[in-house]
Amino acid sequence: MDMREMVDRVKAGKTPYGESRLSPYLQGVAARQSRYSALFFSTVPWFNFVNHNQHGVDTAKYYQQAERELEAERSGKSS
Repeated sequence: MDMREMVDRVKAGKTPYGESRLSPYLQGVAARQSRYSALFFSTVPWFNFVNHNQHGVDTAKYYQQAERELEAERSGKSS
């Protein structure tokens, strides 16, 4: 997903990466497996379809951008 999609999700009140039904432990396992899967992809193709929140990205930037856009929308409507 790109910045626009993530900010739109935050503005809609959703979490950036969605909700997972897995336990935090299994989400961690999936994150570790996907992190290192590219190293041996030629030997064992390993795809990860698990939704987890451990992407190594600071999600604060999405919330800050959504805040700025909502503030701009509010000030634009009031003028």
